[in-house]
Amino acid sequence: MKISYNWLSRYLSEIPDPLKTADHLTLTGLEVEEVAQTGPNLDGIVVGEVTGVKPHPDADRLVVCQVDIGDGEPSQIVCGAPNVAAGQKVPVATIGSVLPKPLPDGKPFKIKKAKIRGQKSSGMICAEDELGLGDDHSGIMVLDSSLAAGTPFAEAAGADSDSVFEIGLTPNRPDATCHLGVARDLAAVTGAKLTKPLDNLPTVSDGLQQDAIRITDQDKCHRYVGIRMRGVAIGESPQWLKNLLMAIGLRPVNNVVDITNFVLHELGQPLHAFDYSQLAGGKIDVRSFDSDRKFTTLDEVERTVPAGSLFICDGEKPVALAGIMGGMNSEITERSTDLLIESAWFEPTGIRKTARHLALQTDSSYRFERGVDPNITRNAALRCAELILEFCGGTIEGMEDVHPVKTETIQVPLRHERLNRILGVELDPPKITEILERLEIRTAETSGKELAWNCEIPTFRPDITSEIDVIEEVARIFDYNNIPDPERITIATPEPVPYGEAFREKVRSAAVSAGLKEIYTNSLLPEHFQDILGGESVVVPTLNPITRDQALMRTSLLYGFLRSAAYNFNRNVPGVQFFETGNIFRRDEGGGTWINGIHEATHLHVGIAGRTHSGHWKSPARTFDLFDLKSLVLSILRTLGIEGFVSWKSTGDGLQLLANGKDQKLVGTLTAVDTEWKKRTEVETVAWSAELDIARLQELSLHNRNRTYIPVSRFPSFEFDLALVVDKSVAAGDLESSLYGIAGEKLKTVEVFDVFEGGSLEKDQKSIAFRLTFQDNTKTLTINDIDPVIQKILKKLGKQFSAQLRS
Repeated sequence: MKISYNWLSRYLSEIPDPLKTADHLTLTGLEVEEVAQTGPNLDGIVVGEVTGVKPHPDADRLVVCQVDIGDGEPSQIVCGAPNVAAGQKVPVATIGSVLPKPLPDGKPFKIKKAKIRGQKSSGMICAEDELGLGDDHSGIMVLDSSLAAGTPFAEAAGADSDSVFEIGLTPNRPDATCHLGVARDLAAVTGAKLTKPLDNLPTVSDGLQQDAIRITDQDKCHRYVGIRMRGVAIGESPQWLKNLLMAIGLRPVNNVVDITNFVLHELGQPLHAFDYSQLAGGKIDVRSFDSDRKFTTLDEVERTVPAGSLFICDGEKPVALAGIMGGMNSEITERSTDLLIESAWFEPTGIRKTARHLALQTDSSYRFERGVDPNITRNAALRCAELILEFCGGTIEGMEDVHPVKTETIQVPLRHERLNRILGVELDPPKITEILERLEIRTAETSGKELAWNCEIPTFRPDITSEIDVIEEVARIFDYNNIPDPERITIATPEPVPYGEAFREKVRSAAVSAGLKEIYTNSLLPEHFQDILGGESVVVPTLNPITRDQALMRTSLLYGFLRSAAYNFNRNVPGVQFFETGNIFRRDEGGGTWINGIHEATHLHVGIAGRTHSGHWKSPARTFDLFDLKSLVLSILRTLGIEGFVSWKSTGDGLQLLANGKDQKLVGTLTAVDTEWKKRTEVETVAWSAELDIARLQELSLHNRNRTYIPVSRFPSFEFDLALVVDKSVAAGDLESSLYGIAGEKLKTVEVFDVFEGGSLEKDQKSIAFRLTFQDNTKTLTINDIDPVIQKILKKLGKQFSAQLRS
């Protein structure tokens, strides 16, 4: 949210410089994320008086002007504007000045002495757009005739530079969505006097015609104020108003629209002005409809508004989308003379739902979603009418304030002893009440042995509901930096971390140790991915998606990996090795994890894509393959201490990781990413994906929780190479698992070091050579110890796999 420094200064008797102001606001909880300088640099631009104008002798569209710029000698300036005339006061860019608007090629527009068609020109008479004050280039700016020649233009036009604070506003502070709310906090901190712009509001006694305003849906609209005005002249806003609006990023439109925007950002109350002549029957009805409605908003977009959304209707039709945007059928135009000013309170949840559904957030909806003050509605409308009377003319014909649901202030008790105990500092009662009064929280001392107050919380602070909230208000204005550090503190014993949470952290650590980089991606996926995610029977959609790109709950972590990979490949990264832990969601008609019908699980995803490394003259580049992925997963399993509790099963194009045991539960899968997935995520190279169920990994880790340290054996190991001839359908992993089971504890490792086909072997045979490493903790092993084990292995593998010792 943008707040203008110059705008703030309108309400404060004194204000620190912009940087100190930013520090004060941040310490009060209104975090200033950036301070930006805005406004044109008008150095060297002064007010000049055109004392004479004559035609250019060699150009029909140019004139030669004599201009007094207050330095004693008139300056000759050649001008091409159609509206220049003697006697005018105009802005003049003097020699050496630089215009705020650059040249078409982007270079600075520096004013120099020049000859234009043979006539000397010493300066430039400027148009509005050339000074960065608007878009008008139809002619030069004509200034107030009372200005003296030589007056700095910035002073004359009120176009000083400004500092704009970008505030990261939290949702619980609707009072700070306007300049007056921010000024209130700043005044409370600095002690400056706060001047509100609500002291001289016009008095309106006449009402509107009978039943002119009706609130049909009173649960969605608690208050509606309408002021009717006649004889209003639509035109350009004064320069000071345009400057303030442009400083916070708003484009001036016309005086009426600009005033409604000004009051919105001044008081935090959204307003809307209707062309009264376009309101059928001169009536207003605040209501919703039971079905979807087509409606064209002020941005000229026809929208399908969902049923239940709140509309402002006239006697025949909707004319505005309540709290969000007005309609094209009642907008203010240059021909408008009669207005109806709207100021209302709309229920936040309904505005939020409609705005999200339409993907349409406006300055108005931003404030209504957070909750505006229902008791400023009337004054905001009168403030708007006051400014329209001043700058647009006209008269107020009447006002109607329909207020079916009233909001009262609440009382919150505050104990002096508890406040001091919580803050750790002794604050005197007068200091406490002074701080609260500056925040417009009235206090009344209660009777009793303990000093306490009843605090009346204003309706613009819906976030203050309990004693601790009031204590926090005192603390942030007193300044946390003024609270001394305690001499000693009590440290509570932390709750033990649940095993499941600790195990997930261990999984992350194991993945990092394997050389993988962690990513964290969105759990919401685009709706057009539904078919490859499993279809409607599997995918869980969100009820109220923010956008169509975030409409589905993910059924795997693959999408996030591929999008991250594509992002890196587009920046010339040769290859990626990523991991992510996160939840996945699937429909489950037979039950559900936390919510009936929805299965939720935490997964570990390991993804690799691209090349293992860039090409080198000694080591050519190669792409990742399945064995690179398996190696990374094995590294993680080994770190977790569960490598020995799983087995592998080939699926043709990938692998399944299974838990050892009778059930052989599926722990995860390793597979190549298919072409359709890569096409939709814009990945153009080979990619591999492994997704493991962390709950299954955790179950396996329970087998290993009581492992103890075993000293390194003092005796050497014994290696034995064994080549077996088996059918091609036999997997090496199955042989490896059987070798461990047959040989017993003395067999420490099994490695495949050779696979051979052809030669003297049959077409359907292959030879797999294993290197077996044996070790005993009590003696040195010899061939006499190993030979019986080898014979046992050959006998059992012969029966189980028809394996034969290769000769």
